[in-house]
Amino acid sequence: MAQDDAVLQLYIAQKQYEKAKEEVDKMMANPKLKDKDKPHAYLWTMLVYSNIYNDSASSIKYPNADVQAMDAFYKYQPHDPELKQMKEGHFESGIGNVDQGYINRGNVYWTDKNYDSAFSYFSRALGTRKILYSNNLTQTTSTFDTTLTLFTGIAAQESKHYDSAAKYYSQLADLKIAQPDYKSIYEFLIQYYSQQKNNEAFNKYLALAKELYPADNALWSQYEISNMTANSSTTELLKKYKEEIAAGVITEQKLVGYAEAFTTNDSTELKGMDSAQKAGLKLAAAEAYGKAYNMSGNNGLYAFGAGYYYFLTFETLDDRYNTYKGTSAELKAKREEVAKQEEAYADTAAPWLEKAYTDLSAKQDRERIETSNLNHTVDFLATIYMWKRDRTKVTGSKDYDKYDALYKKYDDLHNSFK
Repeated sequence: MAQDDAVLQLYIAQKQYEKAKEEVDKMMANPKLKDKDKPHAYLWTMLVYSNIYNDSASSIKYPNADVQAMDAFYKYQPHDPELKQMKEGHFESGIGNVDQGYINRGNVYWTDKNYDSAFSYFSRALGTRKILYSNNLTQTTSTFDTTLTLFTGIAAQESKHYDSAAKYYSQLADLKIAQPDYKSIYEFLIQYYSQQKNNEAFNKYLALAKELYPADNALWSQYEISNMTANSSTTELLKKYKEEIAAGVITEQKLVGYAEAFTTNDSTELKGMDSAQKAGLKLAAAEAYGKAYNMSGNNGLYAFGAGYYYFLTFETLDDRYNTYKGTSAELKAKREEVAKQEEAYADTAAPWLEKAYTDLSAKQDRERIETSNLNHTVDFLATIYMWKRDRTKVTGSKDYDKYDALYKKYDDLHNSFK
């Protein structure tokens, strides 16, 4: 064996890997190889084949040299679990060679944006590094390669291996790394576990994201409400909303999330609701938008949202009013009852729409949605004040001129905002 060692050392030093391979293959095939010498032979096999794999010329001829090198290591390991012989003989470079080969190939594929192949090699490199780190086979004191794990996760995500991406990102997130470049992994994990309907993992990484990136609480709240919307019925959402309102722990972002959820629920679920339940959702949305506005100070879109959903209730009642046509006392009484309800919602909608008009019309750099809602706002206000003006003829109120002036003010602004 000593003579064989010397020959193999010489061939490797001279980079004559083909001759080294012939020598080590002959060693392993020797029927006289004793059991006690097999671990040593496995180490040489690992070292020779790892050098072949890490050599650009030799690896073309033997592309699976890494498999044979690692297979030799795994055959050696049970004979020497503490790897004492490996360390004393300085064979650890065998694992290092394979590891470097994986990194080199992974980097080439990464540069070419061939993420599927990059993922394949980076994930293998993580396996070899685990062996190196856990057995103290390197000079470094590291026990975990965060950079390689990050790139492996990104490559997995880019190649749509989402389960694997979650696995590697979770390892990083559990370290509570709060660097700017790491925020996206928390976003991925939050969305991934929401889609998996794994609330335990979702809540875990949402809590970590809130703790590590408090400046992005608006974003985390959006994910939180999106998860609730996707995994809760409308009834459950309404209950959670009321509980959070009562507890006084709700945020502006969550209020808007609830408002949007109450008005964009699945149509199949809405089919099972009666008109009162549907109306209740609109009113809950209006209330939520109103509370969000009060927190924001002057977000005209929130004021519009509140006014809009109160206005819709007013319009629904007006449609009902018009169904009670006739001169009988009973029909007149029904109309009057509905008109009183209309007036209540008109008086609730108008102040919110006035706030929306004030805030949105004063804004110099309006977005398209803001301009569109501003035009809707003046139309809704014109409708309300026209109704209130005409209502004075029935009630005998002396406010006709007041409401007529308001009606004309907003009617003249119809479609005037660009």
